Amino acid sequence: MKFFFSLSLICFSLSLFAQIPNPPSIRVDQINIARDSYGVPHIFAPTDPEVAYGLAWAHAEDDFKTIQTLILTGKGKLSTYLGKGGAPVDFVFGLLNTRKVVDQQITSMDPKFLQLIQGYLMGLEAYGKQHPKEVLNKHVFPIDIRDYIATTMFSVAVFCGVERTLPKILNGSIAKLPGFTGEGSNAFAIKSNKSASGEPMLVINAHQPIEGATAFYEAHVQSEEGWNMLGGLFPGAPLIFHGTSPNIAWAHTVNMQDKIDVYQLQTDKKHPNQYLVDGEWLPLIKRKVKLHIKGIPIPLSKMGYESIYGPTVQSPDGGFFALRLPSLMDAGALGQWYAMNRAKNFTEFKAALQQNHLAMFNIMYVDKEDNIFYVSNGKMPYRNPDKKYNWASTLPGNTRATLWTTFKPFDALPQHVNPKAGYLFNTNHSPFMATDEKENLNPANFDPNDGYEMYHNNRSRRAKDLLDSYDKISWEDLKRIKFDRQLPAKILYPYGYASDSLFMVDEKKHPHLAPLIQSLKSWDHVTNPDSKGALVYNLAYYQISKTMKNRSQDTLTIEQGVAVFQHIHDELMKSHGRIDLTLGDVQKLARGDQQWPQGGMPDVLAAVMSKPNQDGTRYMVSGDAYIGFVKFPKDGGLPMIETVNTFGASSNPNSPHFADQRALYQAQKTKHMTLDKNEVLKTAEKVYHPE
Repeated sequence: MKFFFSLSLICFSLSLFAQIPNPPSIRVDQINIARDSYGVPHIFAPTDPEVAYGLAWAHAEDDFKTIQTLILTGKGKLSTYLGKGGAPVDFVFGLLNTRKVVDQQITSMDPKFLQLIQGYLMGLEAYGKQHPKEVLNKHVFPIDIRDYIATTMFSVAVFCGVERTLPKILNGSIAKLPGFTGEGSNAFAIKSNKSASGEPMLVINAHQPIEGATAFYEAHVQSEEGWNMLGGLFPGAPLIFHGTSPNIAWAHTVNMQDKIDVYQLQTDKKHPNQYLVDGEWLPLIKRKVKLHIKGIPIPLSKMGYESIYGPTVQSPDGGFFALRLPSLMDAGALGQWYAMNRAKNFTEFKAALQQNHLAMFNIMYVDKEDNIFYVSNGKMPYRNPDKKYNWASTLPGNTRATLWTTFKPFDALPQHVNPKAGYLFNTNHSPFMATDEKENLNPANFDPNDGYEMYHNNRSRRAKDLLDSYDKISWEDLKRIKFDRQLPAKILYPYGYASDSLFMVDEKKHPHLAPLIQSLKSWDHVTNPDSKGALVYNLAYYQISKTMKNRSQDTLTIEQGVAVFQHIHDELMKSHGRIDLTLGDVQKLARGDQQWPQGGMPDVLAAVMSKPNQDGTRYMVSGDAYIGFVKFPKDGGLPMIETVNTFGASSNPNSPHFADQRALYQAQKTKHMTLDKNEVLKTAEKVYHPE
């Protein structure tokens, strides 16, 4: 019996390998990497896999270390490089078990897509062989295509809420059932009737970490097979995630509909390793996740579980909770992005979206035919409509009534095509506030269990006011809107961040705090680096949640407001010896051993999120990152493109492109980019083949 089982397993494995296409033929001498004056790589080659090979090589030249950490993640061996710091990632990767889904689905994937991936991985391995001293450790290579795709699945799952939800279970703070023992971006699309020049326009504006695994890298890829895209991608990606081709352009923003469900299983001591579902005790499947931690010679293991609801973990109090995500059931997201990259018009682009593999992200679209389109994209399950189930909280894991298995079609998602108002926008706010009020979608027409956002945030409120203030929007107007640093008249931060209590503190009763209070009261809501009021409010933003008693409190008391001012006073005196400071004196943009004053704060259109340093400054860590402006000309020619990234194309401190875009970024200026191969080659500073 064991022999036949083993034989069947071997046959399955052979069939799996047989249906994956052979590695593509790569002609390195036909791959040209052209570096422009800012070091951005433009890769030209005859075939898509050869372009992907060149992209891998170019990106490895600029940030090989970060790419390798993604490869190690896909092998569950990040801790072989990071040590104990990588162990939590390795455990979660093993717990989610995305490799199992890849093994099941890879043979149904588009062979052209699989060859693209193979070409990319071949490029990484070739770079590693040519630069062995840069390889992090022996576990990086070789790279299995299944591990690689499993990593992309894992990354999407993290975006879908695993990073926020799983720690709550493991630290015991997840919401429990009574009595029963879960950064942003901007995108704007302007149709010709709202455009001053009569030309459709798009803003691509990701708010992401400015360094690391999810910091955007800019590249241009062009093959003789028709692929021609310029835009942003993450380290380890073989294609463009959002950007522009000669015919179409799109931007992503993060959406917050309900993409993850948490189930509390019903267990008891009389039935160890079992859980009750509809009166039947089912086995709780154990799975040891091996952890290969640097410095520890013997692999350690941590227990994970699996139930019919999905990956399952045990909380500190002994309870079992399961995670269920559409993103863990579909390995096709990267393949769908490839189809989006290859689309030539709105029909082809929408057909790519209708594959419904991508589990999240708003999509804002513009094309040269003057179509604008927006969808709050997601892979949304059919959930039980019974109102006794609160899909926004922890669900009972003792009934199949909460176990969804099917998904809604793409056409069921909130979406707009060519509104009469001539504009669409999203800043991570409600999909039902995407254009003029007269044309907005009615949320009553959509399933409330999908959990769509129903609110404006500061950026959306400010953007709407600005968009409506123009009868026609010019190219320069669009830049002013995107780079705006002002909060709206009515500030909309949650949990009392916009409380009037701060502005109601009487400075006469607190003379030592009077300069801070007066700076705030006279503040114009603009977050420029030379603003004193912006500094006070920015520091208050980060302190208020600590001052407030609980998150159900929606306003600050006067006493709490005084405590916030006192904290700001004490911290500034401790670190700077004075309180008469501006935002740029404290908030910095830093790269290497240099730092510069930085304006902005969370949830302004030019957003900045920062973290404190021991010296009393705050370093920007995420926010306004890769920025692109696209305009399609009336003559049908190639689009006009202007972009800027936070620092530069390279993560190597010795590279001239380590921070050469920094001055542009801080001045809120852009650089010219193009999809024209002849122009690129004519002006390139360097053109070469991978070695």
